[in-house]
Amino acid sequence: MINLKTLTLTLIILISILVVYLSGCDEARQVVSPATSTPEAVQTVKIGVIQPSGFAVSFTKGAELAKSQINDSGGVLEMPVEFLIRDNQGTRDLPDAAESIRFARELIEQEGVVALLGPLFSTNSEQVGPVVTQLRRPMIPASSGQNVTTVGGEFVFLIVAPSSAQAATMAEFVTKEDELDVKTAAILLQTSDVYSENVADAFEENLLKTGGEIVGSEIYQRGDRTFEAQLMNIKAAAPDALFISGFNPEVPLVMAQAREMGIESIFIGGDGWDEPEKLLGTLDDNTPLEGSYFVRDFSAESPDAASFVEAYTAMFMMPPDGPAAWGYDAMSALAIAMENAGTLEPDAVRDALANITDYQGAAAIAGYDADRHPIKSVAIHTIRDGQIILYKTVSRTVERRELEIDR
Repeated sequence: MINLKTLTLTLIILISILVVYLSGCDEARQVVSPATSTPEAVQTVKIGVIQPSGFAVSFTKGAELAKSQINDSGGVLEMPVEFLIRDNQGTRDLPDAAESIRFARELIEQEGVVALLGPLFSTNSEQVGPVVTQLRRPMIPASSGQNVTTVGGEFVFLIVAPSSAQAATMAEFVTKEDELDVKTAAILLQTSDVYSENVADAFEENLLKTGGEIVGSEIYQRGDRTFEAQLMNIKAAAPDALFISGFNPEVPLVMAQAREMGIESIFIGGDGWDEPEKLLGTLDDNTPLEGSYFVRDFSAESPDAASFVEAYTAMFMMPPDGPAAWGYDAMSALAIAMENAGTLEPDAVRDALANITDYQGAAAIAGYDADRHPIKSVAIHTIRDGQIILYKTVSRTVERRELEIDR
């Protein structure tokens, strides 16, 4: 006859074993399918953003607008987009290379991002590009150096019109008899910067093709505030135009000092100028900027950009600039590529990016060429009455060739 105390103890042991068994099954189900068994484990599409806090911060704002619209529409592949943002400003007035590379590795290897937006500056993008290609993640920087993609590798795509296209457009424009009819030009560029050197070289090459002549070339360093020695040489050469291949605030400072020295050349430049708040906000008097021209690949005055301009202005209470458009288009194009690929697998997303056609966002992109450069129009702007005004839009088409992708 079984003792009551023994029976009770046996039942307790059996119940304990059953509880442990069921708990184990539940744990196993969580390992296999955490999203269904754990409500808080919501899966997201992680995108890394590398952005210096001291330059063109509107790039991240434009990307944030695109992310907001994408998530409001159901996300990417029915998952919300999440940004992991890193500030690579460094200790100087330029992005720090080692920090940028460290961030790229951290975001990919530890955080599991499926793609990167940024960095800015072509020099910085060339430093980070080989890392993301090695780790096989698509990257869309806010850079226009035409060599960024070839140096960076097969996972790097420009969203900005390459500096070669910008420079060719400007050279053709300024030398036309019915435009500025420039015969001679001098170049002032920021040394040790990939963008500045690329766009200056391309401008010189294309100006010579149109029959123009380069009569002087000078350099300065980022952070310089006086340019007397360089401008003395440029004044002696008396060029019809001065191509300033650099960024703000140096660009308006150069213009002011050149006018003070009696230089009458037409000031021209590329999209390195495209940070309106600094371009128009550095000098107390913007008279020296009057009548200058620069090329960019976005215009807030374009009818095609109206919905983007309206949405950006409503979100941030200010109109968008070029970097804002780049951030918006980078995130939007990336989302389209992921949807077209039907997966977040990096190689498939890269292939889908390469095959995007007829994209319309802040700007229009017909597609990508073999160098992973966007085929898009550029716009020449002038400064008139202290305002940046659209002068004309130039359509540039490139034969679309099959992309060569290493497997």
